[in-house]
Amino acid sequence: MRIQLVSPTHYLPDGSLHKTTRYWTSGITLPYLRALTPAPHRVEFTDELMADLDLARIEREADVVGLTAMGPQIRRAYDLADHFRARGKQVVLGGTWVTLAADESLRHADAVVAGEAEYVWADVLADLEAGRSRGIYRADRWHDLRNLPSIDPWSLPLLKPEAFRTSWLYRMYFFWPILFSRGCPHPCEYCAIQTYYERTYRTRPVDDVIEDVRRLGSIGARRLLFLDDNPVARPEEAKELFRRLIPLRVRWVSQATINIARDPDLLELAARSGATILSIGFESLSEESLAAVGKGFNRPSRFAEDIRRLRARGIQVIALIMVGLDGDTPESFAATLRWLDENQISFLKLFTPAPYPGTKFHADMLAAGRILDHDWGRYDYGTATVRPLHMTPAEMLDGFRRVYTGFYSVRSMLRRFVPPPRKRPLESLAMLVANAKVNRYLRRNPDAWGTIS
Repeated sequence: MRIQLVSPTHYLPDGSLHKTTRYWTSGITLPYLRALTPAPHRVEFTDELMADLDLARIEREADVVGLTAMGPQIRRAYDLADHFRARGKQVVLGGTWVTLAADESLRHADAVVAGEAEYVWADVLADLEAGRSRGIYRADRWHDLRNLPSIDPWSLPLLKPEAFRTSWLYRMYFFWPILFSRGCPHPCEYCAIQTYYERTYRTRPVDDVIEDVRRLGSIGARRLLFLDDNPVARPEEAKELFRRLIPLRVRWVSQATINIARDPDLLELAARSGATILSIGFESLSEESLAAVGKGFNRPSRFAEDIRRLRARGIQVIALIMVGLDGDTPESFAATLRWLDENQISFLKLFTPAPYPGTKFHADMLAAGRILDHDWGRYDYGTATVRPLHMTPAEMLDGFRRVYTGFYSVRSMLRRFVPPPRKRPLESLAMLVANAKVNRYLRRNPDAWGTIS
């Protein structure tokens, strides 16, 4: 069969499609699914964030269309699924959101992959080729992450290969995706990832990860993004990985919990192995807010010292903050902005609470009658989908915009980047440039506050 895989973009408020001409990394789902696909099936794929879909070609040539989606992509994924099914194509849906709303997703597809694909993808294709479907395909066990199929790094859908080969600026800009673990053991109630993985956590054999790093190094790729949601959930295994990375002289970025700063050996090894930027889910400065969503382990009273330790080792901090949680008031916004400046946070991503289907947070908000919008396409970073407890939705969004405006102002940038940290000044300069670009972009696009990623 001829299979077309698609990672859809999402709709903007005016109904147009969100597009970009370049991106600093790339997902691996599409090339990974191609690597999983047994012969003699043929696979092509498109990431709609940068490339336009050739609908006529797909309608003419494809036998099966596979769509993967999470977050606000889901509405576009459903629309495309309906479009292709109406034209006689067999459609498969998969991904985090699809898994958490499998029955609903099946109304738009011939088959749904709920959970990981490794143990079911071949069965899905065999059934569709035979003209049948079991509907929802769900593996009866998690994959042990051993001997995962390799992907062609040059096929990454958001990579610009020629730019990487010819431009040193692009080589500084692009981070090559790599994987060490899947899942997260923490109980954060709003998190679709821990719900999807049922709080399980697995790591790949370190030898396999190092082989991937060496393979990327052979083509000149030494700036890496660990796609993991929490690569340090098992500290001893993470330490072994970091020890093995040290002689390879790479630079890497990742998400992590704040716990990385509270284990001196882990932090030291991370820095020595090339950690330069960490996205950390602080979520809130309010103990009440964190307790309400199952993230009390964060302990905001320790944040300042945690950040000091990270910065002392040359690691830039991207703060992930949710506004409008149950411990927040209209006064919280000014306090949050002040804290961001005082702790010299390098970059900020704000989120409004989004009750993703299947999570405990969704169930709680639904039971309380606090969900304001059931349009999955609006479950982005900056829409009021839940009624706050101590402010109006309008006050929450106003505060959201004020924090962003203040953080990306020239005044705030000077406070946060002057004087620069002594270690890794080029990384600090790159983050300052990124701040300036966000400042310019958001001044030109005043309604785009919820799209920073």
